[in-house]
Amino acid sequence: MHSVWLIVASVVALQSIARLNPSDDNAASELARYDAKVLAAKLEKEPESERIDKAWEHVLSRRPTADEKTAARKFLDQQRKNLGSESAALQELGRSLFNFNEFLYVD
Repeated sequence: MHSVWLIVASVVALQSIARLNPSDDNAASELARYDAKVLAAKLEKEPESERIDKAWEHVLSRRPTADEKTAARKFLDQQRKNLGSESAALQELGRSLFNFNEFLYVD
């Protein structure tokens, strides 16, 4: 007699996708928005030139690489244009950092 393995498809979203989903009944997303708002408030107290470094230090316990810093500057510039405020842009940066694999998973 031979065994047959059945692989069942799953529709469970990855943790990072659940944290980004803006639905009102998503506790993971609500927590991510709250965490990002708290982080943005802390970052707004820092000199603008240090905000990206401080964001990485707060969330990932390290400084950003040169490429990450460049990308973050571009991201913040675009978010300021799209959202109209520094606070909202910093919140989006925070949400992005909280969804890095480096933050979500332990190696």
